Amino acid sequence: MSPRMAQRRLTDGQIAALALCSLWLLGTLGALTVGLLLPLAAFLHVAWIALPVPLVSIGVVYLVGFAAPEAFPSVARAWPRLGWAFASGISGVFGAIFVVEVAEAFDPWFAVPFLGVPVLLVAGLFARDLRVRTGAGILLVALIASGIAVPAALPEDTAARRLAATGVPHERTLAADLGPYRFPTKTTEDSGSLIVEYAPQLLISPVWAFATDVVESCETSVKTVWRLENATCAQVGEGEFIRRNADRIEFVQRRGALSVHLAGNHNWKPEELRELAGKTHPLTDAEIIAAVPKASSGNRTDVVAGFTRFVRAIFGPVGRE
Repeated sequence: MSPRMAQRRLTDGQIAALALCSLWLLGTLGALTVGLLLPLAAFLHVAWIALPVPLVSIGVVYLVGFAAPEAFPSVARAWPRLGWAFASGISGVFGAIFVVEVAEAFDPWFAVPFLGVPVLLVAGLFARDLRVRTGAGILLVALIASGIAVPAALPEDTAARRLAATGVPHERTLAADLGPYRFPTKTTEDSGSLIVEYAPQLLISPVWAFATDVVESCETSVKTVWRLENATCAQVGEGEFIRRNADRIEFVQRRGALSVHLAGNHNWKPEELRELAGKTHPLTDAEIIAAVPKASSGNRTDVVAGFTRFVRAIFGPVGRE
């Protein structure tokens, strides 16, 4: 059965709905595939790398309009359809960038189901049914307005707010002193402790640092999921212990009501970890911002400024503001 014969079995409303759903689906898939050229072009400041993105977007819209002319009768002819495809396709590209900037206030994955919405709504402004055109216009304006206003009204992203989201008190955080420009790369909340990880860099091997309740002896159970499996343990000083297994070595030192833990691979010697433990401190604001994830409840974001920076970055380096 040909597409034209299949269309005769559908009403105009069903054809329009099918066409708009196709635009949403193809727009989403395009953003997740060829659309990845946009951040690459912005990173390299080379605009021609992004050229396939609008071309594919325009082509997809044109093909949908060609396959379902009944859904968009005002642009049923070739040249009007090409103009409609150009407007809808380009709007879809910039709209997807806008959606990604809005999602930055919450979670990047939040953007995925909305990436194809801009091209759907702009194309819907030319649909046969007046109700569809009106609905598309109202939704388009409402989504743009709310996409700017809602992120701007959220609480500001601060170190204190990020740490509060983990539930770990600041005095129970622990950072290793590996130099003024060496920040932790990852943190994981674990049973009331914050496991702070330093990725390997140049000649410095990876390090893990965290604080727990006091470890009184090698038999003391540490209430964290993070532990050395099949490890041997030896007391090396007053309130100090060394744990080892085949992969890592961990130095534990009592400090007041807590014990500090410094761990690394076997490139680290026990005395080096002891020296590192003596230089530890609670996480600073800069270290928290570098390693602790943003609060999942949303953070204040200037969507217009982010959108503008991204688009400008595609066409050249963005100067400091």
